[in-house]
Amino acid sequence: SQMFTTRKRGTLKESKMINVYLCKRKTSKNYYMRWTDPDSGRDVWQSTKTKVKRDAERWQRSTERELNDGTFCKQSSISWDDFRERYETEQVVSLADRTQDKIKTVLNYVERHLKPRKLRELNETKISKLVKKLREQGLEEITIKYSLGHLRAAMNWAKSQKLIAQVPDFPKFKRARNKKLMRGRPITLEEFERIIETIPAVMKPLGQSAACQEHHKQVVKSWEFYLWGLWYSGLRLSESLELHWEREDGLFVDLAGEFPIMRIKAEHEKGFKDRLLPITPDFAEFLQAVPEDQRTGSVFKPMPNRRHATELIRESISRLIAKMGENAGVIVGDKGNIDKETGERKSRFASAHDFRRAFGVRWSRKMKVFELKELMRHQSIKTTEEFYLEQNTQETARSIWAACKVDERDKSRNSPEVTNHAQ
Repeated sequence: SQMFTTRKRGTLKESKMINVYLCKRKTSKNYYMRWTDPDSGRDVWQSTKTKVKRDAERWQRSTERELNDGTFCKQSSISWDDFRERYETEQVVSLADRTQDKIKTVLNYVERHLKPRKLRELNETKISKLVKKLREQGLEEITIKYSLGHLRAAMNWAKSQKLIAQVPDFPKFKRARNKKLMRGRPITLEEFERIIETIPAVMKPLGQSAACQEHHKQVVKSWEFYLWGLWYSGLRLSESLELHWEREDGLFVDLAGEFPIMRIKAEHEKGFKDRLLPITPDFAEFLQAVPEDQRTGSVFKPMPNRRHATELIRESISRLIAKMGENAGVIVGDKGNIDKETGERKSRFASAHDFRRAFGVRWSRKMKVFELKELMRHQSIKTTEEFYLEQNTQETARSIWAACKVDERDKSRNSPEVTNHAQ
């Protein structure tokens, strides 16, 4: 070993540089690395897992650098199951419930498609295979990108706990120019009204008796109020179901001030911040139309079909709105996968989030981008610019082209050359 000295606080400190040697063993075709542990004085052997000398030399240099920098981490033999249990009980448990569900879904993807026995098996090749499997499953690129983000966070935590030596490289996703930015699209008012008209057909009455018919009218009325509330407010589905008239420990409406506002507590907001948010005039007018004696409990109470059933859960409400969009024939894109029976791409029908997109586009033409960011409650202004400014530009371009066509048509009617040519 080479010897060198360093000066520290006026004293001389003698240190040893660790040299890593590449060699082979009779019992294996792969190359091995060997070095002397400076603490115990014993030789350490570690396989490079490759019989290609060039790859082994690259690993040797990397290991030698990490040993001398003090960043080397001995390869852990922790199983995938043990890692997942530790990660979920030590790290994930502190996150929001929906974030926990997303992380568990991603870890389920890993188990289903890769079947890892050891955590160290997750390398660049396996992650690339996972991306391929998720595409074959029909997931969109943006969904795969966010799923890998959760997986990368898990691997970073594993490195911080010395369970792996380094985090594998993850593929970078570049947005294709010919692809839409959104999974859906903003729907028009005419399309929204068609969805409203399908409510009685989706929420069918359970009988022909007078009591059943009366209950059905109440159900339809509650759903009409709820969908119009989503249209005017731009609230996310989960936020809309948390909105209350008077309860101040979550998300509630405050109509007492000069301008109506909403107050959101951090635990009920996607950005985990206490916020005071302005309400648009049309949504304020919509809320103020509710009689004061009815302003109790939840603002939105979409009723289930059954008379004595409890309130609907979020997932059921989301499915019912999607069913209404399908019955109305409002197509907002395609799912990316192929229908095995028809051989055609499956259509994506309007859902609750497309109401929010329509809200964002409407107000993007009336305010500045930083104001729209606050109105939409985006954590980053880049999200606002990416999702709504391009759509706004497309709408402006459409208006310009339509105006030009009208001018050209008027000119052509009055042009002598056109008149003579027609004659």
